[in-house]
Amino acid sequence: MNSLNGAETAMTEKTTAERAYRLLREDIVSGALEPGQKLKIEMLRNRYDIGSGPLREALSRLAGDHLVEILGQRGFIVAPFTAQDAREIGDLRKLVEAEALSLSIPKGDSTWEERVITTFHRLERLETGPAQGVQALAEWERLNHAFHEALVAACPSTWLLRTRASMFKHHERYRRLSRVRTVLTRDIHAEHRALMEAALDKDVVTAQSVIRSHIENTTQAVVQAIEVLKKAG
Repeated sequence: MNSLNGAETAMTEKTTAERAYRLLREDIVSGALEPGQKLKIEMLRNRYDIGSGPLREALSRLAGDHLVEILGQRGFIVAPFTAQDAREIGDLRKLVEAEALSLSIPKGDSTWEERVITTFHRLERLETGPAQGVQALAEWERLNHAFHEALVAACPSTWLLRTRASMFKHHERYRRLSRVRTVLTRDIHAEHRALMEAALDKDVVTAQSVIRSHIENTTQAVVQAIEVLKKAG
């Protein structure tokens, strides 16, 4: 019985730690917890109604994701934004995304095409609709993720896809910053349409050109947003 209770307790703590991770990550990526902000355990306990153990586990995991920094014995802070990080993440994402597309597009079958079209149209409805605000941005991120995942779904390289997924995840925080802190002057929807059309036409060269430009545009917007933050601070 004691062994069973111990297993149940461990499972509960694991589930709670996962919830803590998801809540903290969303608040960091969305900017609700600001870059450089101290993450005191007591403050987090009151914010999320979660115990210290699962919170510390989540913070350590987020440190591994480079979203949190550990300050020795002084606790944790939200990782700061830097223009250098933005450029490096953007450049690496351009490399792996373009390579994944080059392997995925030639192998894409009818099921792959249907997935690309379906995810694009779901994204299109949001990008051309009236929805705005934080919730709309979170939904856009989800649909944007689904569309880009669909494009590379036929890529046969497991390690390339893992690397690409990691870079896409790191890029999310910067993408959100660019959408919140800068005036949108580019037609992101047109960029997505051009990417879809090139993929369905099996035009690898054009698809790679579009994705590189697409990511570079975001990187430039991020750098601009970081400059805005610096001036505000």
